[in-house]
Amino acid sequence: MTMKYLLQIIILMVLLPAAVAAQDTTNDEEEDPFKRDPIFSKPLDEIFQRTTDAGDEDDDQPEGFDEERIRSYVRSFNEEGIDFDGALEAGPYQSNPVFSQYPNLPMIHFNRVNGLFLGVKRERMQWHSYSEFLNIPGISPHGFIGYGTASRKWEYAFGLEKLIGEREYLMVGAEFHNATATDDYWRVGLIESTFTSLFASYDFPDYYRMEGFGAYTALRSRRYFEAAFSYNIDDFSSLDRQTRFSFFGPASTYRPNPAIDPLQSEARIQRMSIGASFNPKKLIVSPNFTFAASGVAELANNSNFNNDFFYNKYKAELKFYYNFEPGSLLKWRVLTGVITGEAPWFRQFHLGGIGTLRATPYKSMSGNQMFLSNMEIHFGRATNRSDDWVNFDAFHITLFLDSGWSFENEELYTSKNPFDALNNYRFRDLRHDAGIGAGSGLFRMELAWPIERFDRKPALWIRFNPTF
Repeated sequence: MTMKYLLQIIILMVLLPAAVAAQDTTNDEEEDPFKRDPIFSKPLDEIFQRTTDAGDEDDDQPEGFDEERIRSYVRSFNEEGIDFDGALEAGPYQSNPVFSQYPNLPMIHFNRVNGLFLGVKRERMQWHSYSEFLNIPGISPHGFIGYGTASRKWEYAFGLEKLIGEREYLMVGAEFHNATATDDYWRVGLIESTFTSLFASYDFPDYYRMEGFGAYTALRSRRYFEAAFSYNIDDFSSLDRQTRFSFFGPASTYRPNPAIDPLQSEARIQRMSIGASFNPKKLIVSPNFTFAASGVAELANNSNFNNDFFYNKYKAELKFYYNFEPGSLLKWRVLTGVITGEAPWFRQFHLGGIGTLRATPYKSMSGNQMFLSNMEIHFGRATNRSDDWVNFDAFHITLFLDSGWSFENEELYTSKNPFDALNNYRFRDLRHDAGIGAGSGLFRMELAWPIERFDRKPALWIRFNPTF
């Protein structure tokens, strides 16, 4: 990508939020959709803080206990699972699209490379977790420190952020870090993976160590648009499996943790990233329909960078939600991506298994081009609200169709134009899986079959998050 095109993208990112904000006439007193309120972003005493007025106190309610706050957390878990709504931690699911250019694991987790990891954290890139630092208004430190019991290593991050402007819709920040991270956060929840690893020895994400520095800026509108730009320079290194512990699962279930690339176990990657999202909180845009969109470009193919790999990676995602009758919802996610240049294995696209094609072997399709479609129809109880959308807090049934394709296109090794990949998208090459699920947003069982071999035994999944 030339500097001319890069400047055009940055200008567009600046102008588009302003245009969206100008059209947004929502009452300022309504809840801010960008406000993230995870449990671990505040002291425990604030979680149980009593908010009722003295004159309205309920004698049956214990002092210091906010019953409605706790109920809201329970509803959040039941509707959106333990990761995706950010009730426990904001993480990559409730943050802007370039969040995962930085370490992204929960402050307390368990996996096959760290074992049990115990840490304390104040999250980056949040819009409502600020205090005065050194008596400077709007500036706040963030970061974490923790220790892996199996890796026997300390990990850390430390940074500062500043909110700018009267409305505080612009953020700038920077961070130093040395920690474990993963690119697989989008296919399975990171807290969910802790539970499946600890209790059943299924640890799906692949991990790597990243040590380096990053600086970023983020911009938002009042309700619908968020964009970010980040510059990073990191030394990535492979990690080995350090534990096979699980309470109930067999030790043989744990996969080895793959190297970041078959040809080398360490790599320096200097890069710029641009990300934008529309309606990330999935606000209803019409009585029976809504959608969300996001895109991110990771630009490492620059002759001025001192890199071991030179590539540009582009990824875009669309999510549609159509409430076609009371208690019946069509959900559809389309995810596509292209890589130009030569990227290391851990930055390439991988499809198959949990969160992608549910009857296909895990990460069995890889390449520098990718297309994924997940279509689900949910039948359940309608909400008590007037809109009659499906109540994901209650039991519901799901029918789903997964379609996907990934391909290694050698022509893209020498190209800088991602649109050169369009000629290789062939819908007849898509692989299709279909199935049925039942449960709530928090706990769900699914059976999935490959359509071309529907007579084989289905894959069984137990999930603690929605697929998307």
